[in-house]
Amino acid sequence: MKALKIFAALLLSLVVSHNAMAWGKSGHSISAYIAEQHLSDKAKAECQRYLKHSLPYFASWQDHWRYCDGFEEVCTAHAHYVNVDFSLRGKGSPDRDPVSRIDKITKEMEKGKYKSMPDSIVAMNLKLLIHMVGDMHCPGHITYHPDSNYPVKMKIVIKGKPMARHKFWDGAPTILHPKWKLERFCKEYDTYSPKEIKKICKGTPYKWGDVAAREMVKTFDYWKDGQSYKSLSKDKRVAIEELMHETLAVGGYRLAAVLNRIFK
Repeated sequence: MKALKIFAALLLSLVVSHNAMAWGKSGHSISAYIAEQHLSDKAKAECQRYLKHSLPYFASWQDHWRYCDGFEEVCTAHAHYVNVDFSLRGKGSPDRDPVSRIDKITKEMEKGKYKSMPDSIVAMNLKLLIHMVGDMHCPGHITYHPDSNYPVKMKIVIKGKPMARHKFWDGAPTILHPKWKLERFCKEYDTYSPKEIKKICKGTPYKWGDVAAREMVKTFDYWKDGQSYKSLSKDKRVAIEELMHETLAVGGYRLAAVLNRIFK
């Protein structure tokens, strides 16, 4: 009976998380794949040692387990969203939102401190980082406090069906490029120079979150509530494509920077 309940919980988690995960499985996998291409030899070897698999393999791990008993605190919903107030400053739950958790995990593991941790804890922390760094760069996962008056529930019409803004951004890669494979996304998006990547990765997760919040608020002007994607001007569609390109790549570069720092 206990085994049956566990199986049922896992099945439910997979069904629910399919619609809940930021960037969807494809978006998280793209960022994780890009990150893997920019790991140092040491970081790549250590990730393989603890995870026994590639980064993209665990890119949506946190979504799959977030609704299962025993994982509520580790995979809490707070860890998927960057919350800001009207001034676009952080208004999340301390130690629970992705920005603070990424910073905390990094500091707890860097400078060789991960070596004193149980392997299972190191592996879990890596899985959380892989997912949370992706989440904090998804346009749909920058949430604004109610007093900001930003229309967070606005919808866009895709193929005749209204789709919530959040859901559109979560599935943007496959919605806009349904025939592209993972390798194609990475080839098209991993295009920044070493100098640009160094600048992108400069600063702390808090700085990254602050910049992301200020950039993502511009996306509310991309379409009017209930507007069809096909009716958008070419400039708006190009802006959406460029933002998706930028955020997926930047998320990958910063994930690599975090892992390289930990295993330096």
